[in-house]
Amino acid sequence: MSNAASSIAAKTNNGDDLNDEPEQENASYHVAIIGGGISGCTAASILLQTPGNTQLHVELFDQGRNGVGGRSSHRIAWNENPSESAPERRFDHGCQFFRADTERFHSVVQQWIEDGFAEEWNGRFDRPKSEDEASSSNHFFGFSNDAPIYVGVDGMQSVTKGLLSQLQDSPNGTFALHPGTRVSGMERDGKKWRLVGEAGDAAYHDTSVSQFCAAGGVGHTHTPRPSSNYLGTSSAGYDAVILTDISSSFESWHRASAGVPPEFASLVRNRAGSRVPLFSAMVSFESPLPVEVDAISLTDNPVLWFAARSASKPGIAQEEECWTLVSTPEYALSQIQETPMQDDDGNFLPQTPQYLTTIPGPHLEQAFREHVTSIIEVTQQQQQPLPKTTYLNAQRWGSGIPSHRHLDESSPTRAVVSGVPYDVGRAPLAPTRVENSNVRSGQTPDNFLYHEGFNLYQAGDMMSVYTPGFEGAALSGMDAATHLLRNLP
Repeated sequence: MSNAASSIAAKTNNGDDLNDEPEQENASYHVAIIGGGISGCTAASILLQTPGNTQLHVELFDQGRNGVGGRSSHRIAWNENPSESAPERRFDHGCQFFRADTERFHSVVQQWIEDGFAEEWNGRFDRPKSEDEASSSNHFFGFSNDAPIYVGVDGMQSVTKGLLSQLQDSPNGTFALHPGTRVSGMERDGKKWRLVGEAGDAAYHDTSVSQFCAAGGVGHTHTPRPSSNYLGTSSAGYDAVILTDISSSFESWHRASAGVPPEFASLVRNRAGSRVPLFSAMVSFESPLPVEVDAISLTDNPVLWFAARSASKPGIAQEEECWTLVSTPEYALSQIQETPMQDDDGNFLPQTPQYLTTIPGPHLEQAFREHVTSIIEVTQQQQQPLPKTTYLNAQRWGSGIPSHRHLDESSPTRAVVSGVPYDVGRAPLAPTRVENSNVRSGQTPDNFLYHEGFNLYQAGDMMSVYTPGFEGAALSGMDAATHLLRNLP
């Protein structure tokens, strides 16, 4: 990782604002980006890395507790008992890797590799081959084929941090990052947008209800939205806003709702259709597992879909044996149906440590232990006890990836929970390509949603016309930013 990337990593992990200076007065066009996942970061990169746009001032607002990254973030778990000495435990607990199937994105990834914040992942992979499309539909993002797969160096979060680190001294405009900040409302002021929100505990998804209310969080029955808590350094407001989190268009009950205009929110929801939920578990063991494999894609397990050993990824060196386990969509949907994200009054229910470590976490760990045991029995012709678990946690991804575009309201695998449509219907997740149902005859489909009257964009994988995944999300952010640049006044 470059010195610049290391600097941004240190600052965002501490929750500090990257730009504490007053607004740049010579910047005449102000853009707000809501969401610091790969779509938001590629959008910011295009806006400020394209020469000739020195009038741009770009501000990015991200509500993640652990810094930018979104679903491509990285978790560091420290020992909770300070009297015990234990190494840090590290996990890519969201996106496990990304592909570069399209020519355009392949060029982008090669530049990331040259810049030092991405690298091809060459591990000992358990890659069962697909004999037909039906079997390939069950594989984790095309893990069964031999195409290169890539990861962030020193964790997936290094990609987003690396991109933003390059913007601090951009000759093409100015940039400010607001980490740990939630946009909970948008107010129209003439042709400008003013953003309302909060930071800290009131911004995070997983803050308990009591802490959330005490911090003045928006979206709970007893916490009305403030009317003058404006965010950012642009005193005159923002000319354009790029939203990248699909949950921004939820109603106010959701912790990620940005209070977008109802007309725009309706367009977003209609375009997005349904989504696929996922859970991930983070597990460490007291000693290495007795199997010579770094990542596994399972095609017929009802609970576990994918597993990866953290230390097999470039730049992650650690003493303990740490694995990230990703659930099947079907398992995740069953859990969301049993434990919805809203209470009877319509309030958001955060994922609690007690729930995550007693239900989805143990379920995924048990499925993984059973699979590893079966590998040992087959390869070593013996039974062997597995090492003790030293750490276990989990994460709920309510909007893990978008559902495939051909799945509509008539889909037999569709379910609506708390008003949110989910669909776990399977289709191949690789290679990345424009999905056939998105191609309109004689037209090139837009890779984002744009409302000209509001000058609002919605980007991200849920808007992308490409196969669900990281690549489609990155391209959507790039295309939205390119469209904005082409339509500057």
